[in-house]
Amino acid sequence: MIRRSLAAARPSLPLCSISRAAGSIVSARSAHSGASQSPKQLAALAPKRSQTTSRKASTLPYTHSPTAPPPPPTASTPSSVLTHPAIPDLKITLGSTSISIVSPSYGISKPFELDHTWLRDSCQEVGSSLQEGTGQKLWETSDVPIVSQKGVKGGLLDENKPPTLTTDYAASDVVLELTYRAEHHVQNAFSVTFSPVPPKSPTTPHVSRLPLSLLLSHASASLYREEYHLDPAGAPKPWLGSDLTSFPGTMLRPPRSDEVQPAPLDTGAAFARPSRVQWASLVDSAADHTEARWALAKGLVEDGIAFVTGLPTNNKTSCELPTPSNASSTPHLAYLAHLLGEIRHTFYGPLWDVRSLPSSKSKNIAYTNVDLGFHMDLLYFQNPPRFQFLHMLRNEVKGGQSVFVDSFKIAERIWEEDKEAWELLSKVPISYHYQNDGRHYRYSHPVFEVPSESSGHAGPSFSAPPVSSTSTISTPATASIPSSSNAGIPAAMPRLTAVNYSPPFQSPLPLPSHPLLADMVTRNKFYQALALFSRLTLSPEFRYQRQLAEGECVLFDNRRVLHSRLGFEFTDTEGEGEDKIKRWLKGCYVDGDAIWSSYRVLKRGRKGQEEES
Repeated sequence: MIRRSLAAARPSLPLCSISRAAGSIVSARSAHSGASQSPKQLAALAPKRSQTTSRKASTLPYTHSPTAPPPPPTASTPSSVLTHPAIPDLKITLGSTSISIVSPSYGISKPFELDHTWLRDSCQEVGSSLQEGTGQKLWETSDVPIVSQKGVKGGLLDENKPPTLTTDYAASDVVLELTYRAEHHVQNAFSVTFSPVPPKSPTTPHVSRLPLSLLLSHASASLYREEYHLDPAGAPKPWLGSDLTSFPGTMLRPPRSDEVQPAPLDTGAAFARPSRVQWASLVDSAADHTEARWALAKGLVEDGIAFVTGLPTNNKTSCELPTPSNASSTPHLAYLAHLLGEIRHTFYGPLWDVRSLPSSKSKNIAYTNVDLGFHMDLLYFQNPPRFQFLHMLRNEVKGGQSVFVDSFKIAERIWEEDKEAWELLSKVPISYHYQNDGRHYRYSHPVFEVPSESSGHAGPSFSAPPVSSTSTISTPATASIPSSSNAGIPAAMPRLTAVNYSPPFQSPLPLPSHPLLADMVTRNKFYQALALFSRLTLSPEFRYQRQLAEGECVLFDNRRVLHSRLGFEFTDTEGEGEDKIKRWLKGCYVDGDAIWSSYRVLKRGRKGQEEES
């Protein structure tokens, strides 16, 4: 059965509109007025940790001047349904062991239930639930009483203090205030077991104030991905070669490190496809350096490829990371990588060189001048590096153009034309190995890597449904491959987290390890599917080709973008040392988690700036 992902309905309102509306109420404006003086936003849905000792809250509705002190709390009448003027269609229904939320404007058209156990476990109170300073939880989920377990009757909440929706004046934030019965206190079982002085059980009810944005984002799958998780695995925008623009290389000598002067950001180039950003706009002293880094991270996550130009090349020989003692000699590639993440160390070291050498003196085909076919690096690792940076230090040869292909786009084409082939490429493992210099690595991956439903990368497809299910696949070969019959409504391709393809390091197929390889008929179908994938990588429509200029650095997703290099003319010149090397690149790897972290931070910060403006 082919897996199909159905995207949840996209909410019609951004979650930051909650704080806008709440702020409008606070300032005695209509929640629909679109006031020019915007209150502090919800920081694009990052849940705020509350300090119970400094919070000023009042039961809504109310109005007051933004400069006047808040009115004192007023008594509220217990109700089984809570509403809030900031969101007219919001309804929070109180049950005996849970609450349910409905808000069609946020894509929650049916009641979504949040149980007392989850609510207590999600408490954001600093000091009692989260450690001050670190913001980390002070207990385990298993320490929270389960509403269905023996001895827990009527839920965890105090019936004498019903939940209320209040407003946090300091942050113009709407919060749900919950009071838990003292007998259902939460204690860290580890501390109770091992502490010389076991913690005392609380004797007073626990009060929790949960931001409404947190509740909404956990009642809607699409809100959770887009606003809370800031889902990087759903961000890719697969491309054909024609979707990316060409841009001229520079013939000028790249600046030395001491010659770099801060430069304004060229936003047209920075937010183009592919993104290209000057190093002089990324340095800390550049006025737009945050926007420049956001453009670079955005392009890298969405397109899987981006370029930095004008990166100094004067520190060539070192492959060390910067320290106080060697800062002046550290390659600038290391500084660029650290702007977006942390460098991944492999057996090649933190930084490594690709230098032209005669084949008789080379231990790696990449160091010679022959063609390098499409591949991805280090697929013999269980967790290959996600991103690769390659900085052109010297290019004094004829030829040697770099060629890139978006394998996600090829996967889309195969999904549209031959779902059986796509299915085989997502299930049959291919083994990769490296056995050299006293090392023996090996691991198996399918060509198309689909996330499990329980993984953090799970979610709806990032691809649009296929336009047609009756076309054929054109390849460089004279024949075209007819599609199989795909009955029913065309569905979007399931989400991919990675593609794995590296023929130079492929070992024999692991026939005994997978049932699909044991059957000769299925095995032959897999050979055909793999041949189809390979032929499409050579098709001109998927190709983006570029001659890297000196000082230019290409950043690309090693689990998505296939890279290759055309052969070049090589002359074994006389002499010794670095002057003899005519083509020289320095490279490094950066893990996906590091890039995705920077992507989330920069995206959230940009959202906050947009809402405050």
